[in-house]
Amino acid sequence: MTHSAKFSPTGLIREALSSRFDQALSALESRTPHSWMMALDRAKVLPDSSTAFSAPSAVRLFIKAAAGAHVTDMDGISYIDLCLGDGTQILGHTHPVVQEAIVAQSTRGWQFDLPADGQLELARLIQSAGAANERVALCSGGDEALAYAVRTARAFTGKAAFAMFTGSASGRSSGDDANLVLPFGHPAAFDQIRRRQNELAAVVIEPVRASDPNLDRAAWLHGLGDVCRASGVLLVLDERQSGFRLAYGGAQEIFGLMPDLVVYGKTIGGGLPLGAVAGRMVVMAARQDTGTPRPVNATAVNPLGVTAGTATLAYLLANRATLYPALNDAGRALADRFNAFARSEHLPVEMRCAGSMFRISFAGAAAAAAAEWTRRVETAFNVLVLNRGVLMLPSHRGFLSAAHNSADIASVYDAFTASLRDLRDDGLFARAC
Repeated sequence: MTHSAKFSPTGLIREALSSRFDQALSALESRTPHSWMMALDRAKVLPDSSTAFSAPSAVRLFIKAAAGAHVTDMDGISYIDLCLGDGTQILGHTHPVVQEAIVAQSTRGWQFDLPADGQLELARLIQSAGAANERVALCSGGDEALAYAVRTARAFTGKAAFAMFTGSASGRSSGDDANLVLPFGHPAAFDQIRRRQNELAAVVIEPVRASDPNLDRAAWLHGLGDVCRASGVLLVLDERQSGFRLAYGGAQEIFGLMPDLVVYGKTIGGGLPLGAVAGRMVVMAARQDTGTPRPVNATAVNPLGVTAGTATLAYLLANRATLYPALNDAGRALADRFNAFARSEHLPVEMRCAGSMFRISFAGAAAAAAAEWTRRVETAFNVLVLNRGVLMLPSHRGFLSAAHNSADIASVYDAFTASLRDLRDDGLFARAC
């Protein structure tokens, strides 16, 4: 179907809206004028920041409110949210228990020059999440926590180098460049650790990566732990996304791991800025024993985040026996249905999942055209899904929360499969061959 030329809110002319992608984008532009005006007004004052869920310049959307599994934009349009604060809102938005705790704390103050009294309760909840969590240090954010873990490992071992893995988000936020990049999931990593053991203070790993979520590497992870212990290299789990999401004890619990240090992010703050490092007592004490200046300032840990985190973790702990199985079953069921559909339609797309974390990946383009084809198909899929009322991250990573009910998940599945059909009918999959 071809429409006459029209101006979009960006000022660009669309000569013909012949593809389903163009039609979806035009429909979104027509329904979201207040977001477009906000984008224009922001551009006069703030640096450009493409929204977390769309390709740059494709869609500008601003959120006005959120509740449960849904967010509402400035034009009053509701979307099923699969972003969830990059996965940190495991209970959903504005959960009543967490909201009540935040409101109560706000009446008592939200920044002090001395540590707030709630830090001990939160630290004990983190401590209860794993046998390795003997001691806890709270930080103002996940990036600071990761940097703290690396410096603690250096202080304990007296060695300066540390290693990370290919495809890891850890390297972008450690505050330092890794001295060694190891192949994730490959036994060759073990040989490299052994060869560099005299230099390596720590190996930092996301046991479950948001870029490729799956639970198939238990044996390899245990092998990694054995090699690190035998080599005198500390094992640091980066659980900023998997912690308290896969299970109350995160990947440490799921795989039965015994790391030296564990890093947590905003999930422990109920989605508010907060981070933590937990680990073996002897390792955590090394910073004080060596006289190394501590980068963590307890007074900088915001009381609102501590209060929200305490309410969140206490709720998760009290309901862990039912909440996590239901959440993980919902994620697996969505992935199974999605992949069955893709196979039945012979489409080069797959959903990988680890419990309630998932990622959709497209494949099939020839090497020379792979990057361009992937960019085009991912941008189109984002817009098509968004036009059907589902909000997700640009890399097609997503999360489910305890607030997503069966009707929400059914709507997500319908939006995904209908959008895949649109991509096929627009000829994008044919170009991948």
